[in-house]
Amino acid sequence: MSEYQRYEFMTRDRPLTREQLAAVNALSSHIDASSTHALIEYHWGDFKHDPIKVLREFFDGFLYWANWGAPRLALRFPHGILPGDLIEGYDLDDDVAFKQYSDYDILDIHFGELEGPDEWTEYDLGSLIGIREELMQGDRRALYIVWLAEQEALGSYDEEEEYEISVPAVPPGLSTLTAAEQALAELLQVPEELLVAAARHSAKAAEATGKGTADDDLAAWVKLLPTEVRDAYLLRLARNEPGLSHLLARELRALGQGTSDAMTAPAGKRVTYATLRAEASAIAERLEREKREQQRQDHLRHLREVYEERDSYWRQIEQATERTTGARYEEAVRVLVELREAAVHFNDSAAFEERFRAWVGPLLRRPALVKRLSDHGFSIPEL
Repeated sequence: MSEYQRYEFMTRDRPLTREQLAAVNALSSHIDASSTHALIEYHWGDFKHDPIKVLREFFDGFLYWANWGAPRLALRFPHGILPGDLIEGYDLDDDVAFKQYSDYDILDIHFGELEGPDEWTEYDLGSLIGIREELMQGDRRALYIVWLAEQEALGSYDEEEEYEISVPAVPPGLSTLTAAEQALAELLQVPEELLVAAARHSAKAAEATGKGTADDDLAAWVKLLPTEVRDAYLLRLARNEPGLSHLLARELRALGQGTSDAMTAPAGKRVTYATLRAEASAIAERLEREKREQQRQDHLRHLREVYEERDSYWRQIEQATERTTGARYEEAVRVLVELREAAVHFNDSAAFEERFRAWVGPLLRRPALVKRLSDHGFSIPEL
């Protein structure tokens, strides 16, 4: 396959102005841009600009992927929405960075050494951009998924070595991932069995904080705000400041609940990657057994359908051999193989053989068909 690279940008808080859109369109001759979205595809060459700088200046989300892998997802947040120690405790090395600037903060997830999946897979930013809102609401499941991907990329290591690695708490709600979190796991190729293993140690999603609960009394907590702080929030609201609702809700919960950081989720279990990997191996074996059993049951159901509708299948064969073409012969032989297997399964092989001889007799002077039948083990009568 030839080289393929895809750069995608999106806005969420507000559309680009005319001037900004003109500047974005000037970035590349390969760009297709609107006031909320930009897509750049290359089959040769590279994007000549730093995508993180482009993200910081114009957009709220960025996704890069190539046919050889190296996925990169970066998100822009209004400054101060997320805590400065967002990724501390995850031991993410150089694959993830969280940088704070005076205007915006950038979360940059870049697995440059990750190879692409064996089969061609396309990714789109629209399925991932929801992670931005979730993080602003205090949902940390996406960061834990990134940590799992990091451990998978590092490979195996001894349990003794793992004590030197920071192990984050398992966040609540891993058994009910959002669509965006599932898309992130697919992008970073986190195995399904590893997510299932981690979910076994995860509390229910309802126990997560940051999104608010039925116990929240925002109306009462607003009254706890000093007058000058309330006035400042109103002024910022009038200026349509992005992310303001998240800042206000966090401050209100901190006041109402008497906490210093309302974005902090309750401490979950800290389970080492070695433990999760061992559990995941057992889960993978179970999932594979279940998959094989499901395939077997599906096949048996199909055989029953073929046997019960055998007259219809024989008509398909007769219609397929009305024309002397290789493709039609292939279709006829495929259906014959299914009919034969169904007859064997239901102990009706004699009836199948009798009908087969009656059907094939007039067709014995078609060598291309006869050869295909012989190759599939059918007994051909003599002319």
